[in-house]
Amino acid sequence: MTPDEHSTADARLVRRLARERQSRREAESIAERATRDLYDTVQALTHANRLAELLGDIAVCANEAATVDKAIQFALDAVLSFTGWKVGHALVLSEQEPGTLVSLRVWSVAEEESCLRFRALSEELAFGPGIGLPGRVLTLGEPSWIVDLSVDRDFPRADAALECGLVSAFALPLLIRSETVGVIEFFATDMHPPDDTILRVAGFVGAQLGRVLERRAAEDRLRQLALFDALTGLPNRSLLMERLEATVRRCQEQGTPVDVLYLDIDDFKTINDSRGHSTGDEVLIAVGRSLLTASAESTRTVARLAGDEFVVVLEDCTDATLAAREIEAALRHPLPLSEGEAFVTVSGGLASAHPYQPDSAEQVLSRANLALHEAKRTGKGRIVSFEAPMQDQALQRHALGAQLHRAVLRQEFTLVYQPVVRLEDDRIIGAEALIRWQHPDLGLVMPDTFIARAEETGLIVPIGAWVLAEACRQGQEWAQSYGDFSMAVNVSGRQLREADFPDTVGGALRISGLAPHQLILEMTESILMERDALGIAMLTRLRDLGIHLAIDDFGTGYSSLGSLRQLPADMLKIDRSFVSALPDDGDAGTIAWAIVRLGHTLDMAVLAEGVETLEQRDALRAFGCDQVQGYLFSRPVSAEAMTELLHSR
Repeated sequence: MTPDEHSTADARLVRRLARERQSRREAESIAERATRDLYDTVQALTHANRLAELLGDIAVCANEAATVDKAIQFALDAVLSFTGWKVGHALVLSEQEPGTLVSLRVWSVAEEESCLRFRALSEELAFGPGIGLPGRVLTLGEPSWIVDLSVDRDFPRADAALECGLVSAFALPLLIRSETVGVIEFFATDMHPPDDTILRVAGFVGAQLGRVLERRAAEDRLRQLALFDALTGLPNRSLLMERLEATVRRCQEQGTPVDVLYLDIDDFKTINDSRGHSTGDEVLIAVGRSLLTASAESTRTVARLAGDEFVVVLEDCTDATLAAREIEAALRHPLPLSEGEAFVTVSGGLASAHPYQPDSAEQVLSRANLALHEAKRTGKGRIVSFEAPMQDQALQRHALGAQLHRAVLRQEFTLVYQPVVRLEDDRIIGAEALIRWQHPDLGLVMPDTFIARAEETGLIVPIGAWVLAEACRQGQEWAQSYGDFSMAVNVSGRQLREADFPDTVGGALRISGLAPHQLILEMTESILMERDALGIAMLTRLRDLGIHLAIDDFGTGYSSLGSLRQLPADMLKIDRSFVSALPDDGDAGTIAWAIVRLGHTLDMAVLAEGVETLEQRDALRAFGCDQVQGYLFSRPVSAEAMTELLHSR
C-alpha cells in the first residue's frame, strides 16, 4: 500500500470513529430525555393521584363527618398538605348580622405560635360585602386571589398577616345552590401567582363544604327559605300551589266555592325609580300586611309571587267579586312607611274553581292571571273577572307575538308617509312616517293590530329602532332634493323606558345625515305625563340636541296646564276628533282655537290631524293653526308616491 493509500485509509478510520462517537452521544442524549420524560410523567401521575386522593378524602369526610367543624377542619388540613400553604381559616354568615361573615373559629396553622395576633384579629372582625378578602368573595360568589398582601388596599389584617410572615392569600366561597354561605381562606409565606389547579380544587372544596353547612341548617330555616317569601314572610309560589291544590280538591269534593284573586301593583317601577328600591321593598311589605288584614275573614292564603304580584285565595266566600273589590279599595288607603307614606293602586284578576269540575290549581291561577292582564290592558286600578273568551284572546296574542318575532327577523315591515302641510302657503314641509306590516299571508297589516302586542313583548324596541333609521334615511334623501324637510316619527312609552334610547336616536341621525332639527319625535299626551324625572331628563337631553318633540293626540289625555309647562315639547298636535266636527260644531271649534292659543302662548307650533275638507282647513287657518295633515292633502303613501307628490308641488 502506497503512502497516499495509507493516508486515505487513516482518514476513513478517523471519520468512522467520529461518527460512532456522535451516535453514542445522540443515543445517550435520547436516553437522558426519555429518562426525564419518564420522570416528569411519573411526577404528573403522582400529582394527579394525590389530587384525586385529596378530593376523594374531602368528599368522604364531607358526607361522613360527625360535625361541621370536623369536616371543615379536615378540608383545611388536607388543602394545606397538598399546596404547602401555611394557614387555613373558615368563616360563615352571621345569624345576628345577616349578610356579614364572621369567624367559625376553625383553623389549620402550621406554626400556631407565630400567628396568634393575626388569628385573634381575624376572629374579632366581621366582614360585610366587599370588605376584605372574605367580603370580596361574598360579593363575587367566586374565588379571589391576592398575590402580595403588602400592596392590597382592601385587606384590614395586612399588618398582622405580614407580621407572621404571610404574604399571599386566596379565598373561596362555600356554596349552597350557588348561594354563598361561608368562606374559607388560605395564606402562604411565599409569594404565589394564581394557580389553576388550586382554584379547581377550591371550587370542589367549596361545593363539598357547602353541603356540610346545608345539612347543619335548621329544618325550620330550610322550610322558610323554600316555602316563604324572604321579604314579606308570605307564602311563595311553591307553598301557594301546594295549598291551592289542597283547596281545589276540597272544593271539588265538598262543593264549596274557591276563588283566586291575582293582584299586581300599578306602576310599581315608578316607586322604585323615584324613591329607591328600599322604599319599594317597604311598599311590598305594607301591601302584604294590608292584604292579610283586608281579607282575613274569607282567606286561607295570601301569597307573594314574583316582583309586585300577590295572590289571595278566597274560600267559602258568598260574593267573591264584592270581596275582591273591597280588598282593592282597602289598598288605596295610605301605606305607612319608615319615612312618610305611599299611595298605590292595584289591578286584579279574579277566577273561580268550579265545584265538581276537574280544574287544577295551575289552571285556576292561570285564569286569574289572564283576567289580571285584561285589567291592566283596559285601564288599571280595577278588578276583572275571568271570562272564557280571554283564553282565546291570550292564544291569539301569543300567536301574534310569535309572528312578530318572525317579522322582525325577516324584515317584513315597511313605512308609508303622510305629508305635513304649512297652512300659510299650503306647502309640504315634512311628513309623518307610519309603519305597516307586510304580512306574508294577511297582506298589509295596520299598526292598530300589532303595535300593542309589540309593546307587551318588547319587540317595539327593535321595531322602533328600525323605523327611526329608515325614516331618517328617507327624510335626508328628501331634504337634499327639496330643501328643508322635517320627518316625524311616533315613539312608544316602551321605547322611552330604554336608557340607551338617546343613543338609538343619535345613531339614526348620524348614519343618515339628517340634521337633528329635521327630526320630530311624537309621543302621546298620556305617555309624556307618565314620565318620571329620569324620563323627562332624557327627553330634555334629546331636545337640547336640536330634536323636536311633539305631543300627539293633544286634548284626549289628562295633562294639566302646570304639568304641560314642564314638558320639553315643541309642538302640539290637535286630535282628529276635534277637527272632524269643524266648522259646524261650536264646541269643537272652541277647543281647537283654545289649543292653538295655548300652544302659541307656550311657544309651541300647533298641527291639526285628520283634515279632510277645505272648510276644516279654512277654519284652522282662521284659528291661527300652523300646520295640518289629512286626506285633504294626501293619504299615507309609499316613499315613491311621496317623492312624486313633492315633485309635483
